[in-house]
Amino acid sequence: MFEVSIIKKGRLVGVKNKSIAEEIGLKKGDVVLSINGEELFDIIDYKFNEADSFVELEVEHENGEIEIFEIEKDESEELGIIFENDLIDKPRNCYNKCIFCFMEQLPKNVRKTLTFKDDDYRLSFFSGNYITLTNMKEFDIDRIIKYRMSPINISIHATDEKVRCMMLNNRHAGEVLKYLDKLVNANIAINTQIVLCKGINDGEILDKTIKDLSKYAPILKSICIVPVGLSNQREGLYPLKELTKDDCINIISQVKPYQETFYKEFNTPLVFLADEFYLKANKEFPTYESYGEFEQIEDGIGITPLFEHDFNIQLNKLKKDVSINKTLTLIVGKIVEDYMRDKINCINKLFPNITVNVISPVNNYFGKQITVTGLLTGRDIISTIKAKQKENVDLGNYIVISDVMLKEDEDIFLDDTRLEELKKQVGLNIVVTDGTAKTFLDAIVYNLGDIDIYKYKNNEKRNSYENSLKTY
Repeated sequence: MFEVSIIKKGRLVGVKNKSIAEEIGLKKGDVVLSINGEELFDIIDYKFNEADSFVELEVEHENGEIEIFEIEKDESEELGIIFENDLIDKPRNCYNKCIFCFMEQLPKNVRKTLTFKDDDYRLSFFSGNYITLTNMKEFDIDRIIKYRMSPINISIHATDEKVRCMMLNNRHAGEVLKYLDKLVNANIAINTQIVLCKGINDGEILDKTIKDLSKYAPILKSICIVPVGLSNQREGLYPLKELTKDDCINIISQVKPYQETFYKEFNTPLVFLADEFYLKANKEFPTYESYGEFEQIEDGIGITPLFEHDFNIQLNKLKKDVSINKTLTLIVGKIVEDYMRDKINCINKLFPNITVNVISPVNNYFGKQITVTGLLTGRDIISTIKAKQKENVDLGNYIVISDVMLKEDEDIFLDDTRLEELKKQVGLNIVVTDGTAKTFLDAIVYNLGDIDIYKYKNNEKRNSYENSLKTY
């Protein structure tokens, strides 16, 4: 025998305390059938109609009784309904088999939240996810236009239809790009992404893609180019090659003339390269001002220039102090190791008696070629620190890590190592920064007391790997 679980759209699992929903007596098990006369298809219908100052809610109670509530409220006030499913409808899976998909390269037995691949335009609007358009119909595009869902983030990779079909392993991947015209004509803002794969969508194909997409500017707000990430779990997958330092230098040179032209025309470079290109190439970043409001930071674009800008401001507020004498250890990804050493040298000009060990663990979990901080795991940090301890390196009283290594709502690394386990294994206190320059400086300069695990809090979205997945 087995049970079949039926998901009924609009079913409540509860209501928020002191909310309108609680006041009118809604309870777990009730089902919202319609709002302002609109059948509840998904969260889009609910959210946009909930924003009205007058809301008519049709509800079916568990006993089968249907009741209509007429509610007057402030436009910004929420009803306080908690649905069984965040989207009301099921999130849409990604049915592509992209040759570069990082989730296809994850180690076996990782937690399920890391393996669910969505391709849902509703998550694109609410959470910033990138979608491919391959599981969308005219109906979906019309809903985006109807509700003015702007901006929408779209993974393009190539405007050459054959190349895009090959990269996504989907024979319809090229033809769906026609939806771009309809969205732009309706004045729906678009951000686009290109995962750059050596020998496939670089060179002339990249030139074509940039030129084709730039025709949609200024309604098209950005063309974000990120390097392909290759783990050590690629057996049986397409034989992709890692981008070398010279590759990154060439890509920066290729893109720069476009950025200069677009900046003159649109007051934005339009084309943005992930920080990894500049760090790997050891090339100077574009100016702080050219990143605008840093809207692409969740895509790994502009993190370093923003940090640099804020670091200089915060450092200039501090006065030289030779009385502060301590030793600590900073854990970072290999790609920013030299950059962080430079920041420590700047700090030492004011605080010469602070010693900071900058350590970048080898990423054995995903592979040595993965060098970003956000993909470091607890076990790799533990093994690296223990090795240093065997060498009698003075690691100080505590280690500093960034919260980009942790799950957004839980103190757990990507390999399921918990923060408490890290502390227990290495025998050192831990300070977790929120990724900003201010908390980075605070963690190094100030006396935080004898706290086992000290966490700085930041209510802003974090540029963590798991946060970027927005999984369920």
